[in-house]
Amino acid sequence: MKILVTGASGFVGRLLVSRLLETHPRDEVAAFLLPSETLPEESLKKVEVIRGDLRQPETVRAAIRGRDLVFHVAGFISYWVLDAKIMEAVNVGGTKAVVDACIEYKVKRLVHVSSVGAIGFHEDGSESDETTPFNWPESFGYMTTKRDGQKIVMDAVRERGLDAVVVNPASVMGPGDPVPGSAFNRMCRSVCGKRIFIGTFAGGLAVVDVRDLVETILAAAEKGRKGEAYLSVGANLSYKAVLEIMTSNTGTRFIPLVVPTFVLVGGGWIAELFSRLTRKRPLITIAYGQLSGWTAFYSNAKSRRELGVNYRDFKETIADGNRYFIEHFLERR
Repeated sequence: MKILVTGASGFVGRLLVSRLLETHPRDEVAAFLLPSETLPEESLKKVEVIRGDLRQPETVRAAIRGRDLVFHVAGFISYWVLDAKIMEAVNVGGTKAVVDACIEYKVKRLVHVSSVGAIGFHEDGSESDETTPFNWPESFGYMTTKRDGQKIVMDAVRERGLDAVVVNPASVMGPGDPVPGSAFNRMCRSVCGKRIFIGTFAGGLAVVDVRDLVETILAAAEKGRKGEAYLSVGANLSYKAVLEIMTSNTGTRFIPLVVPTFVLVGGGWIAELFSRLTRKRPLITIAYGQLSGWTAFYSNAKSRRELGVNYRDFKETIADGNRYFIEHFLERR
């Protein structure tokens, strides 16, 4: 079997490639990478690297030609309004290019990795499932583009005969994130080696360990029902609870002073105003400020029931993630 992974250089993609090499030792695994991206040395020795860009459909077609199984992991995450065009091009246009190529070259199965952001949430904090209607603000470009990309996949299943399943991961945490400035690594940097940490957001979020997400993706390829979506969620926690676990693990004193949402939204408005002039990415945005005050929880019942996925304790995720950050990034400061 010939397998392709898009977004193979990212947090999830790297581990997925590594696990595929373990679980499919006799199959050919290829990684679709941007010209500037790379993989760990041990993976580079065993996979075929194909250079291209999701915004260039001809490179997508060339990568997918002859493949049996495609994992579409690539995406662009941002809450900055000036990233709207690139999110549209990657999360929507790129997904369309992948879908069209999979149909053209009769790929046996596409596993599309989307986001919980493509699914709605309940404002009362109860858990949403895969059928909950989308209700995020249209100004949240990341959510709307992930919704639209997922719709392209689902429409192709119904109308064009594509065999595809969708995995909707929560916020991905755990060891192995190669980007020092990622959301999870920024959290680790905020607490690791510090005597005290002050402040928390008012809302809550769903999280998943990167290792459990990869097992969900692999299970979806094998067991997922055509045209179905599966939420991959390890835990639903308030931001306060996440920080309590992180600071407890590092021995940092935590003072859970809640930052009012309106302060963060106001700060985001000012920061984005200046970013329009400077073209530099702001530390906070209006959308992120709004998001900090909402509680968006999701159910993992379907992925557990149909895919047989087991999710590890979040404390293990934090302990392993903190350890990885300290070993790979903290000492480099």
